Amino acid sequence: MKKRIGLAALFMGLLAAALTFAGADAAMAAKSKAPKIQKVEYDEKGQVDVDFKGHVEYGKTKIKVKDSSGKSYKAVITDKDDDDLDFTVKNFKAGKKYTFRITKVRKAGTKKYYTVKGSFKIPAGKKVVVEEVDYDAEDDEVSIDFKSRVSYKNLKVKISDENKNYSVKILRKDNDEIELRVSGLKAGETYSYQITGVAPYGTKKYKTVKGTFTAYDD
Repeated sequence: MKKRIGLAALFMGLLAAALTFAGADAAMAAKSKAPKIQKVEYDEKGQVDVDFKGHVEYGKTKIKVKDSSGKSYKAVITDKDDDDLDFTVKNFKAGKKYTFRITKVRKAGTKKYYTVKGSFKIPAGKKVVVEEVDYDAEDDEVSIDFKSRVSYKNLKVKISDENKNYSVKILRKDNDEIELRVSGLKAGETYSYQITGVAPYGTKKYKTVKGTFTAYDD
């Protein structure tokens, strides 16, 4: 009787092990069919680029982003093609690591959609850099482009030469550009600018940025 019980227990143990291995094999097979991320890059304009290994297809794809504390951030998909997906994150904080989940994505030519996970880090902003200043003589407009995303607090802009300060009206401010109306500038002349209340996006390091530009009308 004890032998029968022992054999039955042994058989049940072997069966459980076989089922466990079968389940593991199925999980591994499913995992191998899920799209894989090759690399994730964050650029200075606030966009995250996710490159997949091989080609993929999308369903009603959405993305969710969280920081290390579990706080959720609004993310917007800006572009997607057969091997990569781009998105931006709203109101992020610089210097933090973020995780993301992309839903409804599958390997090209397969039927089942998966959720793909990844992470990226937004470097702490160091300083605001003006990349280019353009002048439009016809509309009396000056546009100041920044190298990376910025934020503002009590923004003020001063345009001057050796003799006077010019009247400046802020027409529009984006997270990487300011558009101004400045009357009285002359094409070919050099002017100074002073921007007060600007900081690297995601920080509160508001500074004053100074520089010069020549009013070339393109």
